[in-house]
Amino acid sequence: MRLKLIPIALVLASLPCILTSCGNGNAQANTNGSNPAGGTNTQMSKNAGTREQAPLILDHDFGVIPHGEGRTHEFELDLSLLNEPHVPLRVHLECSCGRAELVMRKPDGSERHIDGTGYAHNMPEKDEKAILRILLDTKKKEARDIGSTISRGYIVLQPLSDETGMARERWAFVVRFAIDAPVTLQPFAELDFRSVSQSMKGEVMTTLRGDENNPDLEFLSVSTSDPALEATLEPAEDHTVLRARCMPGRHGNHRGAVMIKTNRPDYTIVLEAKWKVVPDLEATPIRKISMKAALDRAQDKAAAIRQSVLIIDHNRHRSPEFLVRKVVGDDGRDVTKCFAIEMTPVPTEERRQRMTVRYLGGLQTDGATNNRSPDAFRGTIILAKPEKDIVGSDDPTLPIRLVVFPIKTP
Repeated sequence: MRLKLIPIALVLASLPCILTSCGNGNAQANTNGSNPAGGTNTQMSKNAGTREQAPLILDHDFGVIPHGEGRTHEFELDLSLLNEPHVPLRVHLECSCGRAELVMRKPDGSERHIDGTGYAHNMPEKDEKAILRILLDTKKKEARDIGSTISRGYIVLQPLSDETGMARERWAFVVRFAIDAPVTLQPFAELDFRSVSQSMKGEVMTTLRGDENNPDLEFLSVSTSDPALEATLEPAEDHTVLRARCMPGRHGNHRGAVMIKTNRPDYTIVLEAKWKVVPDLEATPIRKISMKAALDRAQDKAAAIRQSVLIIDHNRHRSPEFLVRKVVGDDGRDVTKCFAIEMTPVPTEERRQRMTVRYLGGLQTDGATNNRSPDAFRGTIILAKPEKDIVGSDDPTLPIRLVVFPIKTP
């Protein structure tokens, strides 16, 4: 049988049905002829909307995998099915817990990897077989049950006669699996601290217990992968509470892991942890307001709606309120009286406020009276916390850059 592969342009047009990430499939999506008990199967299908025959799909069902264990399966690729010599270039698998690789294997078991180029030395030699190896590691998945799942992938091949790479094709494959975790975590199977301010600790709690098939599962000790993470186990009547905290550090996104040893020597629960360290006082989308105004008169009140930023105090030990300490120009002038600045709470976010700025006049410079346009005003709005929120020498401020571009008046 000669196999007709789908050209890349045709594959790209049908990507939504060919490429999905692991966990998005279900049992109803199984292709005809799959073996639910585990094993390998191939099938032919029709590409929707065309008369082209789709490639032979490699198909393997790993069955149910206990969480924490890995599985490996190999497909032997019969490149002679192709209508002309093809060079396998690389392989792609849409699965967060899987890895796929291409190797050429000799009868003695020795293997060599290909280098991703379309040259003849990347084709199997006479005594070699082309092998597609799929490796699944369920430790990379959350410690929870996952039902029947389909993960798709493809091998990229290039005709040996193609010197440009424009005729590359894809050979599709499918792997199926389910995961059985012996533990139940509620409400979280991962630890997301979200935004953590520099002056506070983030804290997340979740409970652990063995599932109905593993009531004797015990949680012995806990450790973390990052010094910024702390975790403790607190035994309760019929469950164990995991209490995790993250310490503030450098600004930006952070990731780590919490590892819990159980009374099963070969099973450790790993929970992914992530958090973002942010400054206590923050303005979004940027700490800057730019506006255009005629310097000889006040702006209309409606202009303030377009001249705003969102401000937030992430420290929950104090109020979310701000006050304007002053507005100062880059030349040192105090121009607070030249602007009306208002702050209103954002109804959907308890600690966030919208700050609006309106020009009231008073920035006229000598440049405007000498038949030339005045320069733009550049300065800073200094926001501070109310006196009730200041403890000791701590007096946090949030500077917002302010730029006013003058408009010529008739």
